[in-house]
Amino acid sequence: MSYNTKNYTEQGGEKTVIGGTLEIKEGASVTGLSADPLLVATGDTLGGVKAAAAGEDDTVEVKIGEDSKLYVQALAAATDETLGGVIADEATEDDTVEVKIGDDHKLYVPTYPTDATESISGLVKAAANQADSIAEDTATLVTDFNALLAKLKAAGLMADQE
Repeated sequence: MSYNTKNYTEQGGEKTVIGGTLEIKEGASVTGLSADPLLVATGDTLGGVKAAAAGEDDTVEVKIGEDSKLYVQALAAATDETLGGVIADEATEDDTVEVKIGDDHKLYVPTYPTDATESISGLVKAAANQADSIAEDTATLVTDFNALLAKLKAAGLMADQE
């Protein structure tokens, strides 16, 4: 008597051939399978996934759907009201600059200003204080005025003499 079957164990038990469906019931386990090489992920199969070890701050909620696919929480797109999926260090007082989110959901930051020139506005610092003049003659008034000019030049508010 002979059998025609898709699933069978060859004589001696060294090899089992599955030509049909292998169903593993809940609670069962499989041992001895090699993890190398890992299966390639496809549209239907999760396959083997390799990644660097996660750090403390690298966590994000994931779920496996009824279709056995892995779903990772999507980061929201940026809008006028919300920043969206952007991670950055906390800003300090000196770090602030106005930014805008474009219609394309990209974040736009103005270029950082350069030093001011005679024709281009730019970065300047406050000039040192010049006390009110109490000059009673022209020579003392000229000295006070020249001190003011020197402080304006040092602050970058006035170009040096050429």
